[in-house]
Amino acid sequence: GSNNNSVMEGGGDSTADEIAIPMLSGAFAATTAWGVGYPFDLIKTRIQAGKSVGIVSTARDIVKESKDGRACYGLYRGFGLKLLRSIPASAIGFLTYETAAKALSSRG
Repeated sequence: GSNNNSVMEGGGDSTADEIAIPMLSGAFAATTAWGVGYPFDLIKTRIQAGKSVGIVSTARDIVKESKDGRACYGLYRGFGLKLLRSIPASAIGFLTYETAAKALSSRG
C-alpha cells in the first residue's frame, strides 16, 4: 500500500478534512459569487442611494463614472472589504450546514 494521504484516495486526517473542505468550499463559493455579482450590486446600491437624495442615475451613467479611466476596476471599488466579510461568513455557514447534516443523518 501507498502512504499517500490524499483526500481523493480516502486517506488523510478525516477530522481536519471534515472541517477544511466545507470551509474552503464556502470561501471559494463566496469569492466566485461576489466576483461575478459585485459590479451589479454596486450599480444597484448607487442607483438606490442616488434616489434617496433626489439624484436619478441610470446603470449606464454609473458604469461610465466608475470606469474613471481604469477599465472596469471602478466597478470593484470596495470588493476587498466585501470579501473580508463574506468569505468567513460563507466558510462558517458551509461548515455549520455540513456538520448539522452529518449529525442529523447519523440519527436516523
